[in-house]
Amino acid sequence: MLGSYTLVLAVALAFAAHVRASPRALAAGGSLVIAAASLACGIAGSLGLLLAARSLQAAGAAALLVGAFALVDGGGAGRRAWTAAAIFGFAAGPVLGGVLTQAIDWRAIFLAQVPVAIAAAVAAWRSRAVIREPAPTPAASWPAGPAVALALLSAALVGVLFLLVLMLVTGWSVSPLAAAAAVSVLPLAALAASRVRGPARVRASAGAVLVGGGVLALASLPNASPWWTVVPQLMAGAGMGLALPALAGELLPERTPSQAARLLSLRHAGITVALALLAPVAAAQLDDAVADTREQGAALVLDARLPPLDKLSLAAALVGDLDPVDPRGELQRSLAGARAGVDGDDRAAYAALAERADDALVAGVQDAFEPALAICGALALLAAAAAFPRERRGPVAAAAVAALALAGGARLAQPALTPEPIRIADPCQPRALPGSGGLEGALQDTALIALDRAACRFGSSREELALALVDDAARDDFEREYGVDPRSAGGLLGAILGL
Repeated sequence: MLGSYTLVLAVALAFAAHVRASPRALAAGGSLVIAAASLACGIAGSLGLLLAARSLQAAGAAALLVGAFALVDGGGAGRRAWTAAAIFGFAAGPVLGGVLTQAIDWRAIFLAQVPVAIAAAVAAWRSRAVIREPAPTPAASWPAGPAVALALLSAALVGVLFLLVLMLVTGWSVSPLAAAAAVSVLPLAALAASRVRGPARVRASAGAVLVGGGVLALASLPNASPWWTVVPQLMAGAGMGLALPALAGELLPERTPSQAARLLSLRHAGITVALALLAPVAAAQLDDAVADTREQGAALVLDARLPPLDKLSLAAALVGDLDPVDPRGELQRSLAGARAGVDGDDRAAYAALAERADDALVAGVQDAFEPALAICGALALLAAAAAFPRERRGPVAAAAVAALALAGGARLAQPALTPEPIRIADPCQPRALPGSGGLEGALQDTALIALDRAACRFGSSREELALALVDDAARDDFEREYGVDPRSAGGLLGAILGL
């Protein structure tokens, strides 16, 4: 959905600057289109309608941006206001969205835009701003280095503006309000750094390096505390505030509405390409993490020193289907529901098991986002190289040292701070048995030995075989992978007996 918005906006901006209309009419008309499209988004009953409304919203935004640039004189006296609004609005979007989602509902994000857009339309139409008519100038080609740097940096910011929020809310099950509070440092750091002055290439390159360091540090978080994201965001936000004004408006001209539209189109094109490439990567990795967590949950259940009957109730919580939209929240709800059926004497063992299962899922989620975040960090470093200054390289070197210290330190500290992973043991090698005692415990140990023997024969893990015996989808996967139906009497019994 986000990709469709940025794609339409990038294309529409290329045409909006050539519309024969006054800036007042363009800004007011675009605002009214946004209001109507936002209302449609808020009441949409299907994904198709929502995508269509978001596309219409993007078209209105293109007209509004071009008209507003002229009304505030973004290329002249209103340059600072235009830059501040662009940077702060770009970075603060996830914060505002999180607050509205937590306080009301996701639809509130769109419905809240309706009165704001109508007010913007009225303000634009009643504007008495004196609009400078720029002197006609021949179209000039952009310098290649800064143009490439702006596109790459915009793509890199997907990591800190979108992937981080997705990891907090979807992966870690952090509430939208808490996630909004966590990412609020980003726009503040960006706004503060935008006031720094100096050679444009130095600020652009040093800022891109800081973005790269911050995003790479986000790829190496040790656990699911939002506090671990604060320092990387401060670094990435400061880099964003340094680099974007230096690239858009200084190294690349932004004195006319047409030039502003070209720059905005380039930035959103970079975002669109990054979303198109990275979102499927993160989604596929997240699905794999959920699948791995089910296997690790099976290992925890089978190895736990709990009565066999208690394990049956735990199996549904730990190896059942996890919602890929909120896997940690689903796991925590399932564990809380199963806790009521655990005897008091076994509560401590269950609590340890539940904590291990949660740690395993969090580690899997972070591993799922790591490749996409690492790519975003690399894109920022490429942007820094594209804008690298010929002189005064000291500030860029200092930024590189700071980025390396943060990202490298996070990578080195991660193994020591991350909980020990759950290992899937080789079923062909002897292993310790739960030994929970009594006749039931002895029968359980015997069954586990038989399960190991069968898994060794099939070439699978014991956990894969256990899942296949209780879950239809896992059974189908097992049969495709190993060429045997584990539920058939001949298949399982033959493997146990070595036939």
